[in-house]
Amino acid sequence: MMKLRNVIGAILFAITPFTSTWVAADGNANSVEQELHQFNEQYNEIAAAYNIDAFLSLYVEKPLWIAPEKAPAQGLDVPKATFEFFSGNEGSLSHTVEYTFASEDGTQAVMVGQYDLKVEKLGVIASGTYQFVLARDGDSWKIVTDMYNQHAAM
Repeated sequence: MMKLRNVIGAILFAITPFTSTWVAADGNANSVEQELHQFNEQYNEIAAAYNIDAFLSLYVEKPLWIAPEKAPAQGLDVPKATFEFFSGNEGSLSHTVEYTFASEDGTQAVMVGQYDLKVEKLGVIASGTYQFVLARDGDSWKIVTDMYNQHAAM
């Protein structure tokens, strides 16, 4: 647990000069934070509904996927395969939000939190930390980078 906190702390320290303040385009700091929490709620609702098209629409065309002990992958193949795995086996994927940061102009953001993946049919239960780097896309957000670390698996 201490190692995880050190890693998260190092990431947050590294990005702080670039994303340290909450300032939306309209000057309302809380609006960006609310948007990110709404994005997370939408993510969870889409995952629960097993809507693959809506799920993939949350990502840019060529997102960067960073998984433990694997080379980073670019594109929608890995998010699509992950979604097909849990939805095809009647599993669940959900996220909580612990930290959010946004650029001063409100065009980029970072979201860090916990995830839970359960596919009871196959005996898969995993949890860990995720980090999204997001870019504003009109009135919504798109995932540019999806990075996670798995804490437990069974």
